Amino acid sequence: MHSIYTSDLPMQSTKDYTWLKNLLVVLGASALLCLTALISIPLPFTPVPIVFSLQMILFFSVWLGRRGFLATLSYLGVGAMGLPVFAGGAGSVAAFMGPTGGYLVGFALASLLVAYFSERMEKKSHAKIFGLMLLGNGLVYLFGVPHLALFVGWDRAIALGLIPFVGGGVVKLMLAHQALRKVGFFK
Repeated sequence: MHSIYTSDLPMQSTKDYTWLKNLLVVLGASALLCLTALISIPLPFTPVPIVFSLQMILFFSVWLGRRGFLATLSYLGVGAMGLPVFAGGAGSVAAFMGPTGGYLVGFALASLLVAYFSERMEKKSHAKIFGLMLLGNGLVYLFGVPHLALFVGWDRAIALGLIPFVGGGVVKLMLAHQALRKVGFFK
């Protein structure tokens, strides 16, 4: 008589559950991105709010690599499907067509670039990782500001979609970089 508790049954290896672990990591990071994106500070002079989601995207892209990129795509996907996960509780495909749509597209491209280089970087120094995050942050502006210019013109796009955010963005990147240290990213 065999019991289900005997050692005669084949054991599942931990490799068999790697896909499940990765799925849970991606979904968990995506859920945190959705929650973080709800923390936004609207500014009265610009359609672009202060958000914390960009730095979280860069954090997850560095820390989790391609899983961070997939979490970013998941976050953008649920927002595009209508869930109110973008800044200010927005959510729909129309958010990609509005004044901040270029920033959302930039999120995906920055996440892809940062995840790709983070995974391939042999020696992950503090300076290299911070530089990579800074590059990702700049890439978001590279897509966000020209898209905003379609609504407000070039001069105003730089004044409304870039200049007010540079200083705070660097401070938030420093915090995200420090968080990487806290989670043990740097050995």
